[in-house]
Order: sequence, then C-alpha cells, then structure tokens
Amino acid sequence: MVLGTENKGDRAREEVLSVVPDLSLRPELVEVCRRLCENSVVPLPVVLRAALPPGVETGRYRVIEPSPGWPWEIDATVTRVVLERALGPDGLRAAEAEGRIVLAPAAPQPATVEWAVIRAAAEPDLARAPRQRDLFVTLKEHGGEIMTSTLLSETGASRGSLRELVRRGAARLVRRQESPPLQATLGHHAVQEGAAHFSRTARRAVKSGGPFLWRTKGREEDAAVVAIVTATLEAGRQALVLAPEVGLVERLVDLLRRALEEGHTVAPYHSGLGRGRIAVHEAGRKGNVDVVVGTRTAALLGLARPGSICVVDEPNGAHRAEPGHEGLPVHVRDVALERARLQRAAVFFLSPCPSLRIYAPEVRRRERIRELPAGRAWPWPAVRIVDMRGSGAAFSSTLERACRRCMEGGGKTGVVLKRLGYATAVACSRCGTMKICPNCDLPLVSHGRDGPLACTRCGYREEPGPCAKCGSTRLRHTGLGVERARAELSDLLGTRVGLITAEERDHTDAPVVVGTVPRILDGEWDAVILPDADAFLAGSGTDVGERSFRLFYGAAAVARKLLLVQTHVPEHYALRAGVSGDYEAFAAAELPRLRELGYPPFAHAASLTFEGSEAALLGAVESHLRPALDAGVEMSGPFVLGRTGETTAWRVLLRAKRRPAVARAATVAAKISARTRGLEVRIDVDPEEV
Repeated sequence: MVLGTENKGDRAREEVLSVVPDLSLRPELVEVCRRLCENSVVPLPVVLRAALPPGVETGRYRVIEPSPGWPWEIDATVTRVVLERALGPDGLRAAEAEGRIVLAPAAPQPATVEWAVIRAAAEPDLARAPRQRDLFVTLKEHGGEIMTSTLLSETGASRGSLRELVRRGAARLVRRQESPPLQATLGHHAVQEGAAHFSRTARRAVKSGGPFLWRTKGREEDAAVVAIVTATLEAGRQALVLAPEVGLVERLVDLLRRALEEGHTVAPYHSGLGRGRIAVHEAGRKGNVDVVVGTRTAALLGLARPGSICVVDEPNGAHRAEPGHEGLPVHVRDVALERARLQRAAVFFLSPCPSLRIYAPEVRRRERIRELPAGRAWPWPAVRIVDMRGSGAAFSSTLERACRRCMEGGGKTGVVLKRLGYATAVACSRCGTMKICPNCDLPLVSHGRDGPLACTRCGYREEPGPCAKCGSTRLRHTGLGVERARAELSDLLGTRVGLITAEERDHTDAPVVVGTVPRILDGEWDAVILPDADAFLAGSGTDVGERSFRLFYGAAAVARKLLLVQTHVPEHYALRAGVSGDYEAFAAAELPRLRELGYPPFAHAASLTFEGSEAALLGAVESHLRPALDAGVEMSGPFVLGRTGETTAWRVLLRAKRRPAVARAATVAAKISARTRGLEVRIDVDPEEV
C-alpha cells in the first residue's frame, strides 16, 4: 500500500503504475492505522491489513512480456506458487526484475453457490421417475429456480437424481454469487423502555460528534443502541456497532431490523460469516449498507459516510484480540477514539460500569470524553454478605436456607464459580506441597473427586499420584470448582443440581444451577449466589479490583430478589461497592490505588513476552534493552512464565507516564529481539491485565 512518495533516494522516481480500487483506503482511515501503529507497536502492515477485506489475494502476478517457452500469454494472471514451480525462486525474481511479470493483488471474490434452473422447454415425462418428478415440481413451486442445496434438502432426493434431471434437459445448473448478508429493516418499531429519553440524548450527541460515555444499565443498553443508530440514520450517515461476542452481534442485528424504519439495511460482520464478510466490507466502503454490527474484526471497517461508532459493553476483554486470534491486539476503545478524532464521528462507550481507563477524570479531560445522562434507577435485589471467617465449611447454613426458600417459592437459583473442575488446587495432606504444572508453574486443577489433574493454561494432564516431596499418597482438595460445588450442593439440598459451562449444559431446568460467570450472568435468576467470592478478589493483576467489582455488580443486576455472597473479607471496597451498585464509590477508592502504583490509567505499560534460551534473553535484555531505555521508563523483570523443553518464556514489564515513551522502548525491544538469534518477543502495549 502506498502511503506517500519519497523526495530523495534511489526510489524517488518510482511511479504508481496502477491502482486496485477495491483495495484502496480513505486517507483518514490510513491515518488512523498509522497512529495505532505508533501507539501500540503493531507493525503498520498488520494494522493496514486489518482495514482491508478478508482474503485479499496477494500472491498473484500479471504476465506483461512472456519469455519464449512460457505457457502463459500476455495479461494472463498466475499465482506465485505456479510461477515458482515453473521458474524456480531465482527465475521468479529475475522475471519480476526484468518487468516480464508484475505483482497484481486483487480483492477477494464473493463466494458462489450452485442453483438449479428450469429450462424453457416442454415439461418432460417423469411418470416413471418419482424422485426427478419431485425435484421438478419443487423447482416450479419456487418460480423455476432455487439453490441446489435447498432443493435437495426439501425433496430428500439425491444428487444423482438431480444430475439425471439435468441430463434429460429439464433443468440446468448454474453458479451465482452468494447473496450478501444484508438485511432490510422491517419497521416494526419495537418499543424500548425509556426510548424517548434516549432518542433526545442520542440526537444531540450524534449532531455534535466526539466521544461519549453512556452508563446504560440492563435493558437500557438496547434502547441506547437503537437511539444512536436512529439518530445517525436521520443525519444521513452510517452507523457501526461493535459487540464483544458473535451471539450479541446477531441479537442486535435482529433488534435493529425490527426497531428501525423501513428502507434501511443492516448487516452483521464476524468470523462466522466466512466469505460473506467480503460483501459487507464492500457495501460499507461504497455506502450500500446503513448499519454494520460486528465484533472487534469490524473496528477498522471502512465506511463511506461514517456517522457513529457504538462500543457495547466497553470494558469486555473480548474487544481486544489475544495472541493467535483474529483481530488486532488493540482494544476497540482505542481504535474508536482515533476514529472519533480523525473522522469526526460520534463515538459511544456503553456500560453500566465502564473501564477506569476512560472514566478517570484525567482521561476524560485529555480525550474530551463527555458523559451522557443515564436512564432511571433500576430495582436492586436484597443483598446478604456472609462472613466465612472461622468456618471450614464450603457452604454456610445461610446459603442452604436461601436455596431452600427459593426452591419452595418456585424460583431458580444461579450459583457462580470462577473455575471449572472439582477443586482449584490439590495439595499434599502431610507436607502441604501443591501439585504444580511443570510447564507453567501454575496449580493443577482436579477434575472429579479422583479424576485427572490438569493445567488451565497449557492443557498438561497427569493422574493423581504420590507427593513429589514426601511421597505421601494423601491429597487434599482446596478451592471450590464447579464440579465440586455441584456435587456437594446436590448432597446438601437432596436434589439434582444443574450445570452450565461453555462446554457443558446439563439439567438446566433444575431449581439450582451451578455455572461459570459468563453463563450464569447471561440470564436472570430469582437468587444469585457467590459461594467463593474470595477466588475473584484474590486474582492476579493490578485490575483485579475492577474485574471483581464488575462481577459483583453483574451478579446483582441479574438477581431479581436476592444476591448472597460468601467471603472471608466482607469489608473489601470492591465487594461492598459492587453489591450495592455504587460505581462512583468504587472508582473513588480504586483510582488513588492505581495512581500510587503507577499503572493505567495514570501511566502506560508494555508487556514483553520473550521466548528463547536464558543466555539469549539475558544478553538481549540486560546488555542491550536496559541501557537503551529513556529516562522515565521503568523496567521490571525478567520473570519466568513457563518452560517447554529447552525454551523458556519470560515476562518483562515497561512503564512510563507517557505512552510515546513506552512505545519507543517497546520498539527498541522488538529490534533487539529481531537481531538476537533464537529469541522471539511478543509486545502488548497497555494490556488490559497487568
């Protein structure tokens, strides 16, 4: 991609010979990519690639002047693989240098599907071919043409019967481009609670532009999204809605189709669409779709008339790609803020408890983030905090009574646990030594009372065995996992308890259901119980307080009547503020702590994960990186993360008050790693968890 031209140097006279229109980006979007590259130390080609449609064909060449004996004619298109196979790598380079071939990247082509079409001829005699007759009749019922897969599914006929119908001349098979996943709005005007308030607020915000923080609660989120999109369409602009999960994307698409006026188009954008994303990308770039609802992969989607960007559930970690997953290792909030600055679009961050990285007063002043008025207050459940100090039981008598009372009233109780498995750790009863993963140095989790032990990070598994230190075979299970909670609650209550996790759903209609956080908090319950709140409060990372607060707040939000929490630290500020829904009180307690520690949002950090030998790492970090750091950049580490064979993973943390200083230091680390044999580095600037 051409970003500019040089005025000096050997290549200054090179000219742009041709342009692929479908692979061009608007200048302001290119500038967004450039700034993301500088601030996040993500290579510019990687960022630009994220703004292009998926599946770009970059290994294509056009033949300009074929050499004698070449099997290709002028203007033929040939892939790099075919050229290398015929000419060899050296021959390919020579042909390109001589101008005989030229790189010719192309936009990906939409997928095609097969259709069956009736021929304009007399009807064939199919009296003795019932399957073919069924196919022909169904074709006529569908107006003479239908997708082959649908035809075979509706009739139950085989493909052989269809081929015989084609042989008789009654039909023909053709390939057509797959219909883009653009959906027309229905104009049903689905009424959202508090819609009038949200509509007035959204119109003013969209008109003025810039970033906004909107602390919507519960069902208000839907009303806010509809209001933002409606105001954007009224202004003749396009709207982009970013959601953390595919399921929420599809739900919002359905909501907007029903709520918006007729005459508009809505399209989803996520990895599950396959090549259907190509059509949505093209429609957005050309202005042929009014609303796109997508996951983080849509954060850099080009729009012809950008009007608003709405980030739903802003603090959700799924808005940022993890290593090995599709998308940029940059939170969409940062992408949206850059687009607000450069594209003059209105950007909305929706969440009842936004991340402190945009709520902190200093950040709001710097980024000029304005807070919009929230809707009315929602009913809050009764809250019971059970002090477990001095108790060795997993479940208190208060918890048992709450479950039984809810069951007797015909209600449902959701029990929230942090971890899968039977126990979160296994230790020797004699000497106390814990079973540890040899790769990651993390406690192994027990699956079942006598089941295998597994590492939640790398998947390492081993059968229970003697203690490596003292040889004792007596093991003690500690911590409360989903399986253990389910088994013990079933015994305690005398009834079968259900289970909901990402991998398993069993007996979910039971009066008491145990599950992990995302699954339980995705529904509504008469009572919600957190039997081991300390597992959340004792997590790692400087943002553990913020994550715990959001958990307690979310648990209260889905509990209609009661929220019960068991803990050994009943006075913890994140717990008290979370169960009462007091976000301001939590922020007032947490922000000074982060300021004192020098962590985001009051400073910036870069997490460097090195992999290689200890000698290579120490040479790179101690001899080259540390001496090259600017004044004001603090380095912590290196710390060992885990070992795999002869390779060791290390973590180094860089911190500074200003992001450019951290970005420069991280860039230095990348260059040092690139020239150090046997050493690789992964850089994460301002990670969500430090």
